[in-house]
Amino acid sequence: MKDDILSGRSIEKSTLAADDLSKELHKYKTLIRESNTGAWEYFLATDVLWCNDVYFSMLGRDIGDFNTADKQKLKTAWADLLHPDDKSKAIGGFAEYLKNPSSGMYESYFRMRHLDNRWIWIWSRGRVLYDKDEKNADIFIGTHVDVTAQKQSEETIRQERILLRTLIDNLPDVIYIKDAEARKIIANDADVISIGAESEAAVIGKTDMELFPENINIALRGYEDDMSVLKEGRSILNKEEFFFDSSGNKRWLLTSKVPVCDEFGKVNRLLGIGHDITARKQAEEMLNALNLELSQQSEELSRQAADLKTLNEQLSQQKEQELEKAIAQGKFEIASEVLHDIGNAIVGFGAHLSRISRALEQNKIDTIKNLGAFLKAQQSLLSQVLGADKATALVTIAEGVAKTQGDNRAEIDTSITELLNIITHIQEILNIQRQFVRGHGGVHERKPVNLVNIIDDCKSMLFASFDKHGIHFNIKIKPGTYVIKGDHTKLMQVILNILKNSLEAMPFDAPEKNITLAMDAYDDLIELKLIDNGSGFDEETNIHLCERGFTTKKSGTGLGLYNCRSIVESHMGSFEIKSDGPGLGAVTTIKFALQ
Repeated sequence: MKDDILSGRSIEKSTLAADDLSKELHKYKTLIRESNTGAWEYFLATDVLWCNDVYFSMLGRDIGDFNTADKQKLKTAWADLLHPDDKSKAIGGFAEYLKNPSSGMYESYFRMRHLDNRWIWIWSRGRVLYDKDEKNADIFIGTHVDVTAQKQSEETIRQERILLRTLIDNLPDVIYIKDAEARKIIANDADVISIGAESEAAVIGKTDMELFPENINIALRGYEDDMSVLKEGRSILNKEEFFFDSSGNKRWLLTSKVPVCDEFGKVNRLLGIGHDITARKQAEEMLNALNLELSQQSEELSRQAADLKTLNEQLSQQKEQELEKAIAQGKFEIASEVLHDIGNAIVGFGAHLSRISRALEQNKIDTIKNLGAFLKAQQSLLSQVLGADKATALVTIAEGVAKTQGDNRAEIDTSITELLNIITHIQEILNIQRQFVRGHGGVHERKPVNLVNIIDDCKSMLFASFDKHGIHFNIKIKPGTYVIKGDHTKLMQVILNILKNSLEAMPFDAPEKNITLAMDAYDDLIELKLIDNGSGFDEETNIHLCERGFTTKKSGTGLGLYNCRSIVESHMGSFEIKSDGPGLGAVTTIKFALQ
């Protein structure tokens, strides 16, 4: 009875264990099926193959299309579906593994035909299971996974790498990649050639310190730059650096090095590009040498110019001293007589030019032209008398004389007009010089001078010039007292000079030409401002404008503004001229203390 009870309990436990095993088996089969994994079992003793339905569904096929009762045929079906190029390797690899199943896991890649005739890449893995004694191989189990997308991606990447490699090897620029230790892992053909190596393999795995042992400074420079990029993650862009090629020639590269990060943002690579700029640097060196030579020549010319300038200043000082001495000795009367004689000569010259012009008007060029026309009209009659050649020559001579006389007449008329304009300009200058001479006593005595009167006199002297050049001259003087103690002639010279400068700075084709002279008295000061909308000047010109000998005019002496400032400062005043830039006019400011 007791034995029956024990036997019943044993049967009950065995039944429960079998149920549990069945449930576990069902669970794992479901897991494999739902993960779209093909499962297979190969029984070593019987040489038969079993496959689950996913094994075939991933090939677009139905397991029902195969006779699963005949396991041998499933093995044959597997072999028949293999790609011809993969069949030998796949079957051979399977058989080779079975010779030594203890070597580890079986793994193989091959293609199998899909129902629609395309090829599916299969990743097959498996392992042999031993009997309970772990002595004899019992069953070989494994899985099939569709890795077609992965294989296609790998092929795409492979093709892209081939294209990229072809590109960088055919570029003339040096291109390389280094690892986190600054060792080269990729070097294109240009880089290999620049280093002087025989092949890429000769430079892979080496740093600049190893590649340039004979040029330690160049090697250290490159290595330090590499480590700076790798450690700090900062790019080096367009750095000019030199090296020596295998022939010892100095070469220049425009180098850029940028960090490359992994998926975690950590720098683990360095990409370097170097553009050969040797030709440009050689051209720059030649240009620098030429510039140095020109600079030395320029310095020599500058020294000579400085000597000439010093000599000119000495002559100018001597001239000024002689002029001051002449003024002190009362020789302005002689100057007045000279100006008078020059004026008379100019007037006589102008009258002579006028007579020439009238004489030319009386010289009837039309008569010669009419003669030529008449001869041409009678050419046929003349040909009968003189012959055709002589008649043609006579007409040609007459027409040539008429043309020559006409051209000469036009040229003479132009010359006379230009000479008359020059005479008019000389007379304007003489008129201004007479104003300087008029009333000068010879000694520069400081007497009360009314600046308003000086301005009025200057306006009268330059009115014709303003009108001739179409300049609108405006005077704005606020009510007040504008009397200082000074030299009337010198002060008039200042006002005339700055007015003439504004007049000459006015562009000929300017749509509006304005010069304004404003004067005001405040805080024991007299301020005079001259504002024009002329050509103006830049800041550099402004710095030197009142220096002795500096001029912006082709025929200037560089003494006008220098003398103006000297005269104003000798009257305890200040002189300043400014411009906002070329084309923006100028403002001259003169200040005197009220006395």
